[in-house]
Amino acid sequence: MSDPIEATPHAPILGPSVWGAADFAAGGPWLFRLSDTQATDILHAAAALPEGDPMRDGATAWPEAPDWLAPLVGSLREQLARGGVVLLRGLPVAALSRARAGRLFRALGEMMGSALTQNTGRELLCAVTDEGARFGYDSGDTQRARGYRSSAQLNMHCDPTDVVALMCIRQARSGGLSSIVSSAAVYNEIVARHPEHLPVLCRGFPYDRKGEQGDAEAAVTEPIPVFERRGDRLDCRYARSYVMGAADRLGRPLSEAERAALDCVDTIARRPELSVLMDFQPGDIQFLDNLAVLHGRTAFEDAPEPEARRYLYRLWLQMGDHPPWSGASDVMRWAYARFGALGRTAREAGASGT
Repeated sequence: MSDPIEATPHAPILGPSVWGAADFAAGGPWLFRLSDTQATDILHAAAALPEGDPMRDGATAWPEAPDWLAPLVGSLREQLARGGVVLLRGLPVAALSRARAGRLFRALGEMMGSALTQNTGRELLCAVTDEGARFGYDSGDTQRARGYRSSAQLNMHCDPTDVVALMCIRQARSGGLSSIVSSAAVYNEIVARHPEHLPVLCRGFPYDRKGEQGDAEAAVTEPIPVFERRGDRLDCRYARSYVMGAADRLGRPLSEAERAALDCVDTIARRPELSVLMDFQPGDIQFLDNLAVLHGRTAFEDAPEPEARRYLYRLWLQMGDHPPWSGASDVMRWAYARFGALGRTAREAGASGT
């Protein structure tokens, strides 16, 4: 019996989810800038947000949001659904304490979607900063580390949620650039030049849960496709350290064809005409559709003073019934997204304030 994957023809994806570096050269619909008046309004509104721990408390709501904020968030969501990436610039984080900036970020993000827990500590807001983790792709201990706790270069990947949002509090002394690429553009290049890898990529790989699974859960997932198509929409799930970790944990080394397929994705995703480097400024918020965009990071070097080191906040957002996320298959939307204490809403996690 023939392999149904091999028998399926692959055509290129069309539409606004397919873009390259040239589309980001001089701004565009993905970039939203706050005016000075809006920045002042945000500061006043942030001062009225309830006190508490923004990392673990329940939903953060605005006591009185500026009239223009809901339409702005609606525009952010619409552009995110079209192209997979938006950047909001101009938030005055220098005028806020780190905790208040976190509450502001939570409040903005939760107008877009529902915040989800990101680790065994049930953090709904996560610090992306170097905590000394040794992260890598080809050895057991470093595969099982979480990359956001290191200063290492991160290959292109997607996080296990509908949308990931990053807010810059401080830049690194050098490096730490955000890199993004359209997963549909990567797929189109594979269709055109390396179709021999598509059966492996569309079949997918098991994912390591990096020891964060619950007591009754397996240490690795069932295979999850890298690419899954629905009409002219492409959904993508890819995180190489989790794939390599699963192969190591299961004692089943990847085949030559499987390694070649992963190498192909990594190589194409880094091509300069496809990928975009963003140097975050303090106050920038980047929103990415994890089913449509792969993201990574260059390695960075911090200043020696703790108060001057690179510090970002991260949110994982679940978009409910909003398309295009609502149309994804269960395996693409959920198989890598909810295990142990990860991927839970504030109410499911038992956070206070709900």
